Amino acid sequence: MSAPIQISGRTRSIWLTQLSLAGAVVVIALMVMVLAPGLFGQLHFLVGTALIFAVTSFTIGAPWARMPKSAVIAIPFLDAIAVGLLAAGTDLRLSFLWAFPVMWAGMHFRVTILAAMLGVIGLLISYELVYGTPGGTILRVFVVLSTLAFIGITAHLAMRQVRASRRLMARQAARLHATVERRSEQERRTAEILNAVDIGVARVATSGAPLSINSTYARLYGIDPRDPEQPARSVEYSAHRGMPVPPTERTLARASRGETFHDRRVWIFTIDGGWRTLSVTAKRLSTSTHEDETILLLVHDVTAVTQAQRERERLAAIASHELRHPLTVMIGTAELALEDESMSPKAVERFQKLLDASERMLEMTQQMLGPRSSVRGGSGAGAPSPELEDTDLRAILQDSVASYAPLGASKDVAVSVAIDGALRARVDAFRLRQVFDNLVSNAVKYTPDGGTVDVSAGVEGDQIVISVADTGIGIDAVDLPRILTPYFRTAVAKKTAGGTGLGLGITQEIIQAHGGTLTIDSSLGDGTVFTVRLPREPAAEVIS
Repeated sequence: MSAPIQISGRTRSIWLTQLSLAGAVVVIALMVMVLAPGLFGQLHFLVGTALIFAVTSFTIGAPWARMPKSAVIAIPFLDAIAVGLLAAGTDLRLSFLWAFPVMWAGMHFRVTILAAMLGVIGLLISYELVYGTPGGTILRVFVVLSTLAFIGITAHLAMRQVRASRRLMARQAARLHATVERRSEQERRTAEILNAVDIGVARVATSGAPLSINSTYARLYGIDPRDPEQPARSVEYSAHRGMPVPPTERTLARASRGETFHDRRVWIFTIDGGWRTLSVTAKRLSTSTHEDETILLLVHDVTAVTQAQRERERLAAIASHELRHPLTVMIGTAELALEDESMSPKAVERFQKLLDASERMLEMTQQMLGPRSSVRGGSGAGAPSPELEDTDLRAILQDSVASYAPLGASKDVAVSVAIDGALRARVDAFRLRQVFDNLVSNAVKYTPDGGTVDVSAGVEGDQIVISVADTGIGIDAVDLPRILTPYFRTAVAKKTAGGTGLGLGITQEIIQAHGGTLTIDSSLGDGTVFTVRLPREPAAEVIS
């Protein structure tokens, strides 16, 4: 089966233009055959009609796609000569047919071609005026030429405007196409980015329909990304192995109603038979006046974090339970020893320090089993809500330094304390003793033999400032930003002494729980200065 013939736009335009004139001539010829058949006896009329049909036949059969563009100029000139033959010596006034070639010349060619066309027509009219039938006048020549010139110029200007409009539309179409391409590319890249993250993302219309979801959201809720409006196959529960959440109270339904929420915990039973813990946040997206309001759902899979928190609580409970028995034994033994009146004052002092340290450690192990919450409502292992009392920190600081002075003496490290006046403030004395012990013990532990540890304290305005300065190993500038991170220890610290890397993190949490700050000034090999600033009267949010 042969392929259909493809006709170019240029060829189609030539055909239509020529067929318009040929159609008008056919109608006129038919009317002449009926009403005035004698005209076909005139040679010029017969030749003119035949020339029109011949030119039309050539126009239809010519391979214009392979011919030069200028070749078509001959067609309207031949039409003008044919119309001149038709109009010569008749009373039908067929000169109006010149409008067809004139319009063709005006619409598709330059002004010079139009002028040449008008010149040919002028010659034909002049020839008829001189050699044709009597009755022609100069006025007729002027009227016909001026009318045709007006038609040609109007057609030329109209076509120029059309071409300008086409060019403008083509440029606008190109810009629109480029914009659509850029938008499509941006949407594709956005979809790739959203599908690459491990956070579920869904955009929901307030009408109830999800507009778009990423692959993580689809995987968690068991939805086909190509059809996000289908119901989720993973069911939401109020707790692990709890009751299913009613359909109207599920996160997607609430977001569809325009509700917003933050870190809402839900549990889902997935289609693969597993439990997942999710943290869901719904945020309202800004929209323009002609757009419907939408809600953005962000779903974090916090199953691993939740399990780690439960495991940490379990380990804390085990550790607390296991530590309480030996600590109780140590406390009882120290108390019995202190009842022995035959002991020397030096031994009594040592047993009393042992008793105090054991009691503090027992108190910390008991707090490990109690509720743990940071000052601002989060959960933390080392910063329980402080129990504030009006306290003079001077005695606590002096006792802490005295506890670690023997350790310093065993290493030939001089430990000194200088306190300027009373240090009264509303604080949790027990927790701040933990802060002082951590800072002083670290200073002694990481200071080489023959070094010094200087503790100073005073009041500056409405703050109490405690400084612990040592001449120890120091901290590299690269490690300083991470020194308060739990479990982090510098390479030099690991070589110098043992430890877990938890002390400074807990210290900072306790200080922040009191509304204070901890700053560290250190350089590798030149010692470290820890500065604690505590408000004498905590802010309202700390008290609450």
